[in-house]
Amino acid sequence: MCIKNKNVFGAFLCLFSASLWGVAGSVGQFLFQNMGVPSKWLASFRMLSAGMALVTFLLLRRKKYVFDIWKNKKDRKDLLLFSIFGILFTQYGYFIAIDYSNAATATVLQYLAPIILVLYSILHDQKLPTPLEAVAILFAIFGTALLATHGDWKNLSISSQALFWGLVSAFSLAFYTGFPHRLLQKYDALLLIAWGMLIGGFCTNLLHPFWVIDTAFCWSTLFSILFVILFGAMLPYFTFLLGVKYVGATKASLLGSIEPLSSTVVSVLWLHTKLEFLDYIGFLLIIATVFLLSIKPKEKHTA
Repeated sequence: MCIKNKNVFGAFLCLFSASLWGVAGSVGQFLFQNMGVPSKWLASFRMLSAGMALVTFLLLRRKKYVFDIWKNKKDRKDLLLFSIFGILFTQYGYFIAIDYSNAATATVLQYLAPIILVLYSILHDQKLPTPLEAVAILFAIFGTALLATHGDWKNLSISSQALFWGLVSAFSLAFYTGFPHRLLQKYDALLLIAWGMLIGGFCTNLLHPFWVIDTAFCWSTLFSILFVILFGAMLPYFTFLLGVKYVGATKASLLGSIEPLSSTVVSVLWLHTKLEFLDYIGFLLIIATVFLLSIKPKEKHTA
């Protein structure tokens, strides 16, 4: 396939992927709150199904390569850490946060991950934050506080469980983003995602077996579950990785910030989620941190 403008095509793929993730979050909310599907079961089943499908796909393409990562002791350890503390808790925490609140709030809380990475870098390198980083941190703190309290600093406006699992998802997403650099130098990102989902799904199925569910399934339920697996996990991971290849990681991250917007629009228009004015202010403050952190200070030129 000949692509004349790879930047435009890559940008479209990133926007498309992030939009699908946002919509899938709202579909998850529909399943939890309208169809009686347990959030922990869906997170578990989604990871296992997507992981099995992706590993099978890779086996059909490059059979020997798929198992190379298991031959090295350090690679095995890092893959397990990435699978559990990156993929497992990112997706598990995200769906439980949706169940306790709504898709829009859970998605925005997850977008605290870039700030967590900045704070880790500041502590690890023992350096002061740049002015832009300092503003981004303040925006993130104030935005989260508005979401959690609606300006009443003595009381939470969302449940403590929603806030806890939203933050778990954010910390895990930060780990997912920052940890696997060494592995990505040796293996394809899709291979890490495939094994990560399969391992994460296997672990959660020990607690929430996919065959144990007390829910009456109808066509709407089955279609929604299939949508979450295919269009909330498998397809967007393919298209987002391809988009990153064309536009780069930084621009892809910026384009990915459409995810909270798509989740909010679908959640409000389709599920009639009630959000207050301060919720939108909190959303904007947290999403703004992504753009602030993407701004690179001008380098000083010496004569």
